[in-house]
Amino acid sequence: MATLTTSRDRTYEFDIKRLSDGSYRPYIARQPGYGSRDTGCHATHRLYDGSKPYVCWTSKLRTEREAMEVAKGWAVRTDVYIDTGVWRR
Repeated sequence: MATLTTSRDRTYEFDIKRLSDGSYRPYIARQPGYGSRDTGCHATHRLYDGSKPYVCWTSKLRTEREAMEVAKGWAVRTDVYIDTGVWRR
């Protein structure tokens, strides 16, 4: 489990798992609420594996470190989305 606190003082926890094809996926174990923002998969850039949310990413993540970098970027962008309602790349 990896914990990240952003510059906006919000805490996120990720569980980086290796998949059967050898790639990695950053599952979202804990995150702040979205308040009044849309919580849908498209708006929040999350997908689900059963009931477990994970960061939506289109290419295969080849290392645990690469998956954590994607998770960190998602957390920073999620902070902006929570505050402004806009998802920034």
